[in-house]
Amino acid sequence: MNDYIKKHINTFISIFIILGPFIDLITGLCIHQFNLNITLGVIFRFIFLLSIVLITLFVYKKKKLLIPYIGIGLYSIFYVIGIILYKNSSLFTEVHSLVKCFYFPILFISLYAINDEVKISKMTLFTTLFLYLIMIFVPTALGIGYKTYEITKAGTLGFFNAANEISGIISILTPVIFIIFYKSKNIIPKIILGIMYLVVILMMGTKTPFLTLGITIFMSLLYILAETIKNKRYKTLIASLLIVVIGTTSILMIIPKTNFYKNIQTHLDYLKVEKVTDIFKDEKLIDHFIFSQRLTFLNKRAKSYHKANTYQKIFGMGYTKNNKQVKLIEMDYFDIYYNHGIIGFIVFMSIMLYVVTKILKTETKITYETYMVHTSALLIIFLSFVTGHIVTAPAVDIIVIIILLSLIKRNKKDLLFADKNLEIGGIEAAQVNLINRIDLDKYNVTIILEEKKGELLKKLDNRVIVKELKVSNNKNVIIRKLINVIRKLTFKILNYDNYDFSCCYTTYSYSCNKIAKIASSNCTLYVHSDYKYVYNDEKDFREFFDSRKTNEYKKIIFVSNESRNSYLKVYKDQKDKTLVLNNFVDIEKIKELSNEKVSEVKNNNKELFVFVGRLDDSSKKLKRAINLVKELNINLWVIGDGPDRKMYEEYAKELKVEKSITFFGKQSNPYKYMKQADYIILTSDYEGFPVVYLEALVLDKQIITTINTSDDEINIKDYAYVVDKNKIAEEVKLILKDKSNKKKIDLEKIYEKRMIKFYEIFND
Repeated sequence: MNDYIKKHINTFISIFIILGPFIDLITGLCIHQFNLNITLGVIFRFIFLLSIVLITLFVYKKKKLLIPYIGIGLYSIFYVIGIILYKNSSLFTEVHSLVKCFYFPILFISLYAINDEVKISKMTLFTTLFLYLIMIFVPTALGIGYKTYEITKAGTLGFFNAANEISGIISILTPVIFIIFYKSKNIIPKIILGIMYLVVILMMGTKTPFLTLGITIFMSLLYILAETIKNKRYKTLIASLLIVVIGTTSILMIIPKTNFYKNIQTHLDYLKVEKVTDIFKDEKLIDHFIFSQRLTFLNKRAKSYHKANTYQKIFGMGYTKNNKQVKLIEMDYFDIYYNHGIIGFIVFMSIMLYVVTKILKTETKITYETYMVHTSALLIIFLSFVTGHIVTAPAVDIIVIIILLSLIKRNKKDLLFADKNLEIGGIEAAQVNLINRIDLDKYNVTIILEEKKGELLKKLDNRVIVKELKVSNNKNVIIRKLINVIRKLTFKILNYDNYDFSCCYTTYSYSCNKIAKIASSNCTLYVHSDYKYVYNDEKDFREFFDSRKTNEYKKIIFVSNESRNSYLKVYKDQKDKTLVLNNFVDIEKIKELSNEKVSEVKNNNKELFVFVGRLDDSSKKLKRAINLVKELNINLWVIGDGPDRKMYEEYAKELKVEKSITFFGKQSNPYKYMKQADYIILTSDYEGFPVVYLEALVLDKQIITTINTSDDEINIKDYAYVVDKNKIAEEVKLILKDKSNKKKIDLEKIYEKRMIKFYEIFND
């Protein structure tokens, strides 16, 4: 159960965040239609908080959290005692307000404690924002829903209730829109969403979202200006300024028809002020117009605090007076101080400041994305101080916490690999060997499979997270496409750019390609074969790789120099992103498994050739080895299975050599057969860099092959006999007479150097 929770903690939190708009919608309906104070939102969010506390304590064993939990608990007891002793108020209302206020520090410190395990996608936040926008936009367009303000001012809020909280959520998530827009290349969806966003913030009637939009645009321009000066790309600056000017002009033309403008005008009329600039000539006007009288409320609350007794000053005056709720200042830090006293303020702020200091100590590479997340963090601090309802509103708290925690450097980086399955095969074995070499104390590794099956699953370290993302094979085309779109969309929402590195390990798989590019901007394509032999025509070659959109990958890794060179003949402009890093084999495991006994008795009077691979004549050309059995009177063991096994067996009978050939089929341990071999043979027309080469080198076996290839460290002709495809028999005859040994190799040293290169890619 604990392992299940750990593997799905991000999904659990992401679902809770995405459900936020629906919870707030139901809350609004409950309050307006049924006049309910205790709503589904309160219950649901309390259950979530309790779940996170229990998970951190009992699943992740974060016992140190008992200190802040006990501290908040002790303070709460003294707070309640003060309410009972000194106030004639509703204890239920006071406790409810207490829980709402301390929801943030409890959840903040809990999620901080498991921050290495929690990584929520920006697309999850973006989706949440989109849901809030659409739930306001549709009722606004239809002329239904609730008003933002009860009297005087105009504004529409859909069917939500808390204008300040919804306004706060939209505001702090505004930079996330800019991040997604920056990464997305689809113009039409960006235009549609941009229009919807502007309609919502202008028709809500509140000032905060419009203010934060201006701040976000300004911060973006500062970033663009800095990058322009740094990289001398002045065209980008001019284009950006042009977009801002056009956008600003368009907004200014639209504003007079919006609720935002109507409210400004209404406010000015009420204050009997003709021009906005006149506001700044009088302190009271500034308070009324800019701060919505928050400074007045602050002054009144300060006077009440001054009159309060010592106990209330220490533990808080609470939220009610004579059974009526006191008007909040709506400036979070002041509300916390006066409502919860010196001790409550210290408890709350010490937790917040503890985590914030960790954020400030984190060194971050400045990209537009990280810059915008920092902008969002600054908005959180600013709005908490000025408009409130940011760190004291449970509906907003989870989003605030996720944004702040995303700025803290995690002890582990998150890596993702995508493959079809982990059935026995060269590519699959190579992937498992690479993953098992990764330092899992420094990296979290996830592997996503189209089918969660295969013998090699057992060979993965149990700390590796294995997930399945099936591709539907429903016979109905419409249903199949719908299922696949939903699955892809769900994956994108939960995992978009959520990993530090991602790799499509199966070159030909569309699904794996999409997964890798969604999961990380630091994405890599692994190419295991020389595709010039698969696609002889350059047009077909280009069509294959274009369909995989290789230009969107940050790195393309080839297992051989030959396959890389074939690629670069067509894609000359991608040289800088390509490199050669060959596959890994498990050296110790191969040696260990090779010692297992073989039931088949080797004929010592004949040379034994062993072939290991998929029985597919389109590339492997096993008939060449079968012909050798006929011409040279040798024995052949065939390890592997495939679509052409039966054809090969028939061909052996046709040549009357079936007694000298044994077909063993697919084997989980091919090494015990390879150890018996005098020669390992490959007869393919093309390969990338066969894994069987490396396995043969580990077992110190002679290799006869038709494939001359090299990788980042090994040139196979130094370690194997490379023969002409058209002269195999005569060249193998000479090899059998040659008793000299090929060069030895230290694979472990090569692998150590290779892993350093991989770590550089992971950390990029």
